[in-house]
Amino acid sequence: MVTGYGPARRAQPFPYWDRRRLLGEWTVEESVERIVHYKWVEQQLSAALGGWVATIPELDVKAMLGPHCYQHAWHADLWRQRLPELREANEHRAEPANEAFAEFMTELMSPDDPDATVEKLVGVYRVLVPHLLAVYSFHQRVTSDIVDAPTVRSLKFMIDDDVEQFITAEMMIQDLARTTKLRTRAGKWQTHLDVLLAKSGGVAGEATLGGRSKIVKPGRAVLGKSLRELREAQPAKATGK
Repeated sequence: MVTGYGPARRAQPFPYWDRRRLLGEWTVEESVERIVHYKWVEQQLSAALGGWVATIPELDVKAMLGPHCYQHAWHADLWRQRLPELREANEHRAEPANEAFAEFMTELMSPDDPDATVEKLVGVYRVLVPHLLAVYSFHQRVTSDIVDAPTVRSLKFMIDDDVEQFITAEMMIQDLARTTKLRTRAGKWQTHLDVLLAKSGGVAGEATLGGRSKIVKPGRAVLGKSLRELREAQPAKATGK
């Protein structure tokens, strides 16, 4: 362990307690593509919630959706601000990862009957928001804590918002869907949307929860008999025997 001052300390990139990552999962260009997709879905979600506030008859649901609409609009704006920092000239760029994901979003936003409040809430809070939580948490864990720090900070805000949304909305769904008929409707709609989401690959397409890992894993530990043999062989190499 390097301690104190001097040349050795100056050459040490991190203090020994720092476990941040220098290398991330994606190139700058790949990060831009993901953020463009994230921005698109946040915009779509904010627009959907804003429209539903005006048409959903339940006052308590309206009161819940209003702040959530704002939060997703803010998330989209955070992504807009991040794009120029990653050398994307068009900060307003936003697009779905593929046609299948666009179709999933269209289907999620399709319920328009005043009696379809349960389907609206299930689509957003049991399918899309949990998906975004998984994707954003994955992104936060595999990107660089150093060079991509602004993204990590934005993701923290979004994850905090989405966790609270998930909890609040699940309580609302449990309260609304008290009958067997409504629970059956909720389950069927959730499964239907889950299948569409799976076909699309997710908000960032096939690489939504994967990619080419640039994080170097430590080698297998040498223990027991193999370690003793390795130690015994080192003096022999040093003396040329």
